Amino acid sequence: MSQLLLIDVLNNPTLLLNANHKCSYQIMTEARHLSLLGQLKACCERANIEHDLPLHTQQQLLSGFHSYQKQQQQLLLEHQYLTEHLQGVISSWRYLRGSALQLLDNDMFAGRIKHNIDIYVPQQHVANVEKALLNNGWRYKNIADYEETFYRRWAQQTTPLIHKQRRTELAIHFQLLPKTLINKLDPTPLLHHHLSPPLCEPATLLSPDAMVLHQAIMLFHQMDYHYGLRDIYSLYLQFVFFSKDPTFWHNLIQLHQQVGNDNSLYLAVNLCHRLFDLSVPDNVWAYFKQHKLNRLSYWFYQQHFIDAFLYQFPLHRNIGYRDAVKSLRFRGRLKQMPVYCIVPHIIKRLIVNSIPHDDEEVIN
Repeated sequence: MSQLLLIDVLNNPTLLLNANHKCSYQIMTEARHLSLLGQLKACCERANIEHDLPLHTQQQLLSGFHSYQKQQQQLLLEHQYLTEHLQGVISSWRYLRGSALQLLDNDMFAGRIKHNIDIYVPQQHVANVEKALLNNGWRYKNIADYEETFYRRWAQQTTPLIHKQRRTELAIHFQLLPKTLINKLDPTPLLHHHLSPPLCEPATLLSPDAMVLHQAIMLFHQMDYHYGLRDIYSLYLQFVFFSKDPTFWHNLIQLHQQVGNDNSLYLAVNLCHRLFDLSVPDNVWAYFKQHKLNRLSYWFYQQHFIDAFLYQFPLHRNIGYRDAVKSLRFRGRLKQMPVYCIVPHIIKRLIVNSIPHDDEEVIN
């Protein structure tokens, strides 16, 4: 291959052994930019090549993995605080997304960096949970008033919270799926089963099939694909690990039918197969072929997803990536907001983002 990409290295980490210094530096920089350094180190460990890499490459990978270890330790500490502060307020909650993968504490997901703590709380308990947290050092994230309205009306979570001293960010989800999805998926079946690792008691995690389906739907309905490669790679690892259970694919298809025949699962399976050569049972392919889950939409957007997931560093040199994320951002708005709200949202976003503000106030 004339140009080595980060996704090539994730698929075959031995390519790093023969990469020149410039190419290796570019891969390490891109991996850091996409929060994939820690997972790349774990990938090299599984391939038994970590100690054969140049010293500077080993040091870069180790620094990324240390960030993951610190995050995991901080997550366990925050879990202790949440358990203390929410005692008597709510008996349990569920960790989602990157937080859930870190709490699984499995080598397959080692190095997975998250950017906040995501928890699910039933809507009737949200007000009391927020009150308990606000009384114990948390505050609302400093965002624009318009984005506050967006979170409460169109999103499935409250305005993010930040702890005043520890600077940890927490997102409280009161629904597992965006409220305004056009195809009106039913999130209730996602909560029918759960995992209870000792690390997160009294909280729980989604079951493997629910975890995969939830992350697939959220990935292919979002507007920001900055960490798209990290997220699709994370889904690939979940497919590989969870499918060791012979009932996984059956449970996943059954859950998919209960939630609603959205095409996100097809996108996730198909793209993981194309990008990472995921092995998929024949009956799974037959299921998608039978249901023909909006293939026209998939074929229209597939190259945009691939361009966004492949990425290339540095960002400003990659026109294909920029065009892809613009198209997918508009697709995300169509998925998450009623059509009559999109134009006002874009206008208000442009106005708000043109005013001097902190980075955390930017609206996508």
